[in-house]
Amino acid sequence: MRIILGTVFCSVALGTLIAVAAKAPAKAADSQRLPTAVAADLKSVADQCREAGGKPLTKDAVKRRDLNGDAKDDFVLDVGQVTCDGAAGVYGDREKGVTVYVGDGAAGASNVFSDFVYGAKIEGEGPAAKLWLTVAGEACGKKPATDFATENFCDRALVWSVGTKRFEYAPVATVRKIQ
Repeated sequence: MRIILGTVFCSVALGTLIAVAAKAPAKAADSQRLPTAVAADLKSVADQCREAGGKPLTKDAVKRRDLNGDAKDDFVLDVGQVTCDGAAGVYGDREKGVTVYVGDGAAGASNVFSDFVYGAKIEGEGPAAKLWLTVAGEACGKKPATDFATENFCDRALVWSVGTKRFEYAPVATVRKIQ
């Protein structure tokens, strides 16, 4: 009888705990939910890893920041930040895809930039936030190198074009050379 009552008590207590936990963090979970377009593209990247027999680690793959100055979260999907545990070479060993989505403030987002780059980093907060992409050769205003070892690399910012409602590379004159 004690075992049955203890089991019933534990079941009721566990059920109550789960119900409370499910209600309490719902707002936090919703605030972390990705827009459908971003989530679908992240899933596609993760599926590539799974198909190669790996385990996708995507925790750092998407960054949120207002990049176009409209006070709404935008999203950067950086494939270079995905680790494929058990299938390390699945995403290649050079350039990786970076996609920028502009958030609409109502849980949606639109793809407004996509390219293959060597790295991506966001600097600054608020209206000063800027996405810098590591690129090479012509994207740095240089001729392509004859081989990878002699390639010219630079960081080049993205700027928001109000007219096209897309991100574009900032002028070559603004690049930061990487030594």
